[in-house]
Amino acid sequence: MAVTSARNGSSYGCSHYHYKYFNFPVDTIDSRFGGIPSAIPSFEWIPVSWDSAQYMVTPAITLALLGAIEFLLCARIADGLIHDRHDSNQELMTQGVANCTVPFFGGMPATGTIARTVTNIESGATTPVSGIVHAATLLIIVLFGAPLAKNIPLASLAAILMYVAWNMGEWKKFVDLKQFRLPYRITILSVFILTVALDLTIAVEVGLLLAFITLIYRISSLSRCELALPSDFPGLHNQQGRIDAYRIHGAIFFGAVKLLEKIEANLPTQTLLLDLKNVIYVDTSGMDTIMELAHLCKILNIRLIICGLAHQPLEMAERSDFISTLPQDAFHPDLASGIAAATF
Repeated sequence: MAVTSARNGSSYGCSHYHYKYFNFPVDTIDSRFGGIPSAIPSFEWIPVSWDSAQYMVTPAITLALLGAIEFLLCARIADGLIHDRHDSNQELMTQGVANCTVPFFGGMPATGTIARTVTNIESGATTPVSGIVHAATLLIIVLFGAPLAKNIPLASLAAILMYVAWNMGEWKKFVDLKQFRLPYRITILSVFILTVALDLTIAVEVGLLLAFITLIYRISSLSRCELALPSDFPGLHNQQGRIDAYRIHGAIFFGAVKLLEKIEANLPTQTLLLDLKNVIYVDTSGMDTIMELAHLCKILNIRLIICGLAHQPLEMAERSDFISTLPQDAFHPDLASGIAAATF
């Protein structure tokens, strides 16, 4: 179909074209963005003052965090494609040095992009040399091909991007979603829809929020508290109501402190034993709840024995001075020795 210039009617005389019969505008790189610079930007010092810098702290931190997340996400996807493992510290240091340098040459903060990385790998790239070749190719285009590249229609670039996006999408993963739980499916579909409809940055933010909520829910649902049975520990025979022992599994954090609150409502009359051997994590909220339980036992003259306190829970107990609030004989390495001390 014939096309004519929108300015002087001559064929292919400028960078903004219209279809002759339908009068459709055809934007090019030149008409939309003013062309491509054909020279390397020169160094220019950026004047910085406190009046301007104080308004940039929050946006800078936000960009740094989102940039790091996107960069590591890109590296993780590349790992899966080439079956390798990246060095996160090296990747982040490289991005940080680059983003601290380019503003002095008129550049903007950037991260590793998934589209170009996947395209590079699909073309056979397996080492960092491919990134150097990619940058050198762009440099050659800028220095020597800018007068020609500026006339490239944006529609053709859009078609290339759609082709790349279609090939980089692992569409069979949507079929595999049926084997996962509903929260995971909601997270994956939300990130996908928001990436396409809005922006990757918003999708990452929402995805992280949903992932945090899902993680908290899963950990709290896996944490449980069980009353030790006389069949497992003969020392508890005929001691129910006087000496009670509870075995806690999972994590004691703000999402699972109700486990200990239930114990407070059913305290024994003489001795309470807590087996923390299978507790993998205790946060400040969980430790505060344990200390409140210990304080309540002290008021009611109930002996409290802690069993199996080790690793991170032990470190948290030491940092919160919880250990100093109880006598030395209140701590035992396992539940069996704690029951023996309680019934002695």
